[in-house]
Amino acid sequence: MPASLRALALALLLLPACAPAEEVITLINGEWLPYMSEKLPDYGPISHIVSAAFALEGVTVRYVFRPWSRAYAEADNGSANGSIVWSVSRTESDRLRRFYFSDPVFEGQSVFFHLKTYPFEWTGFDQLRDIKMGGTAGYVYWFDKFPDIKIDRTAATDELNFRKLLAGRFQIFPANLDVGLHIMRNDLTPAQAAQITWDPKPYNITPYHLMLSKKDSANRRYLALFNRGLQRLRDSGRYALYMREVRREGSNEKSPQRP
Repeated sequence: MPASLRALALALLLLPACAPAEEVITLINGEWLPYMSEKLPDYGPISHIVSAAFALEGVTVRYVFRPWSRAYAEADNGSANGSIVWSVSRTESDRLRRFYFSDPVFEGQSVFFHLKTYPFEWTGFDQLRDIKMGGTAGYVYWFDKFPDIKIDRTAATDELNFRKLLAGRFQIFPANLDVGLHIMRNDLTPAQAAQITWDPKPYNITPYHLMLSKKDSANRRYLALFNRGLQRLRDSGRYALYMREVRREGSNEKSPQRP
């Protein structure tokens, strides 16, 4: 071999090996404390779970934060691969037609909060007909299908409803348990929070999912990768560790609304 070719071959051997191209997926995220926030470490426990599950399958997540009113539209129009996290029922044909839905990322428990001075034990929807109940403007509640159940939806936020509960404007307030506990820790004084409790039996348990647009053919593969990574994360014990962060104390962020 000529000296010039030997030198070229040696130079090529000394070049660093080319790393495979990084796979990146873009997801629309939003503010929903204590689950997700642009201001929390790792963008919150649920964002951390989604990122970690994809990472186990060699995919990096890039989050873009948007108001929830825009998140669905941007996930649908191709601005991103999809969005986290969303609920879906078999009656939501439009949502199912537009998106792939992953295995459940987590389950949210909906409970009835009430003052400790008002004894309340959840037994069934029939009992709600004679109880004053608060609700948040724009929210759809599972028991809306019962016409005899009345809900005061004059409050714009869950936090305002907790304050109305303290003022005796109604007797019970339905809300996500983790969100309610976060509000009690961060938006109320300790003396105010000490007046409130909740019935431990959820009136509804809602699974929340990663949803990926069907307009991008690559998303079917990403869905399979995510589901596999999520199961690996659960099996490793890391999933349970991240979920324990949901109810950690000490966050001073205000609680945003999630439709």
